[in-house]
Amino acid sequence: ALDLQSKSLNYGSHHELLDLVESKLVESNVSNVSVDSLVQLEEHLETALSVTRAKKTELMLKLVENLKEKEKLL
Repeated sequence: ALDLQSKSLNYGSHHELLDLVESKLVESNVSNVSVDSLVQLEEHLETALSVTRAKKTELMLKLVENLKEKEKLL
């Protein structure tokens, strides 16, 4: 998770990545976008998605842990 988070810092926020993808596709015809550019954008989006999933998993585990602690108190 830490490796993914460090990678995500290099790419900016998810919103910025989506803006980048949109600008690349709007600025030029889709047929003029290079394969390398699309592959790079895909990698950025996959990293952002992985970071989001890791954070969601972390939050869910914390929630389960908190619920277990509350259950012990009852």
